[in-house]
Amino acid sequence: MNGRKEHDECWIIGGGRMGQAFLAGLRKLDRPDAFGGVVLVDPDPGARERAERLHSAHAVPRIVDLEERAVKLPPTLVFWAVKPGLFPEVAESVRHWNMSPLGVSVMAGVPLSRLERQLPGWRWVRTMSNLGLIRGEGMTVLAPGDGTDSKDVSRVSRIFLEMGRVMMLPEAQFDAATALAGSGPGLMALVLEALSDAGVRHGLKREDAVFLVAQMMKGTASLILDEGMGPADLKGRVASPAGTTIEGLLVMEQKGVRGAFMDAVESMVSRSRDLGKTPEEGGEHSSH
Repeated sequence: MNGRKEHDECWIIGGGRMGQAFLAGLRKLDRPDAFGGVVLVDPDPGARERAERLHSAHAVPRIVDLEERAVKLPPTLVFWAVKPGLFPEVAESVRHWNMSPLGVSVMAGVPLSRLERQLPGWRWVRTMSNLGLIRGEGMTVLAPGDGTDSKDVSRVSRIFLEMGRVMMLPEAQFDAATALAGSGPGLMALVLEALSDAGVRHGLKREDAVFLVAQMMKGTASLILDEGMGPADLKGRVASPAGTTIEGLLVMEQKGVRGAFMDAVESMVSRSRDLGKTPEEGGEHSSH
């Protein structure tokens, strides 16, 4: 990574799925604004071992283990990927450390107001992303806090643009974005599995059915993202008169599939809001 600053570090707090995804994407950067060092914090030995072996990161089990390092080598960016209920406890551990980095949160439901209140000396960018980061196909939504400037937003945007696509949205729309782009891969995996099961039922090998459906989904997304087709337009082109597609669409409408997806999103949006609540507000407090 040519041009990196020697003392420009990034800390990743939380080595779960999103922390590992961000780490994997970050290590692929070859930009002047990339980091001179990356540190992962997670109590799970397996997460730390993967970070060190696969991504050459320095890994520690607890954030308090970094206090001396923070004095000598404070990070310029800290990526928060812990469970929302754990954030107050972990943040309290570093609240009085003499550092004021740019904080990037991927914690579902945690608003900027709470981030800024918990660590008031920090600058904050709230994000929502998904596991596509690992393959450079992530979808990330950004909302900057009051203390950030254009350079902060530009830096975070450039990092995530190396891992997929980026969209700026008002924070009020984050719960909906979380349901669609953050949780959406789980719904699409269910669709892929169901279509593959149908292919197996009609004689295809499972690996062939999965490949057919996965490539079909990838191609469909490409037509919409890269060719500018709208979903209705694409559906209309595929559903020829008296053809096979319109027969399938009829069954889907009769089964209420469209409504089921909308109800699922409604439930996920509600869940996202609940995750962001403090225990006093009726939210959950998760622990390791």
